[in-house]
Amino acid sequence: MLRVLGAAIFSTAATAAELSSVTLKGDVTIIALSGDVAQGDTETAETLIKAANDGNRLISAVRLDSPGGSLAEAVKLAGLIRRAKLPTIVAAGSRCASACFIVFAAGNEKFASYEAAIGVHGVSDKFGHETAQTEEATIAMARIASGFGVPPRIIGQMLATHAHEIAWLTPDDLRAMGAIMTDRPGRHAPPPTSPDDRWLAGLDHQPEDGTTRSQGADQRAREAAGKPVQRALPWQKR
Repeated sequence: MLRVLGAAIFSTAATAAELSSVTLKGDVTIIALSGDVAQGDTETAETLIKAANDGNRLISAVRLDSPGGSLAEAVKLAGLIRRAKLPTIVAAGSRCASACFIVFAAGNEKFASYEAAIGVHGVSDKFGHETAQTEEATIAMARIASGFGVPPRIIGQMLATHAHEIAWLTPDDLRAMGAIMTDRPGRHAPPPTSPDDRWLAGLDHQPEDGTTRSQGADQRAREAAGKPVQRALPWQKR
């Protein structure tokens, strides 16, 4: 499958991804990915997770802001996130499209701001062309997404949308794949204290019953904790 996906990309942007480990207030440590997903990103993420663990910290989530990139590398990174049972986050003002969507879908828990842009489309090669090989890659990608719990409606949009277009997902689409919507619809979230705290500032959301609860409150209800769960990879200390 990786052979099929190897020549496929989702975006033609030239900016390579930047991955960094960021420690936020409350001693929460996340991995932040910004830019195109590129070869070697999974290895970099593994290194960041191990370095955090060596400092007696665990990675709590992966924050995404990417237009796409290498589909093969996105599948590898999604596998790492799945094995580590890490949450994925697309915060207010961020986007996650194309190959990035596979990474987002792999999250053990998924958080998406009403003010984020998350989208899907078919596969093109590095020259922006759609070929028999990229059609095969699109089908392979759809199967992977389905395995991550992405519902048929979104899979259909992925298969039907031309590689040079994007089908932007609605809050209902995102909720259908298990994502928790953050912030409030139609409102701008209050400015965070710093850019690195942006995803935390967006985790206040309004449930369907009209009451306001925070993700932290929901997490405490689930696991008696006041911050995102910290997950360990097999090599991480317990």
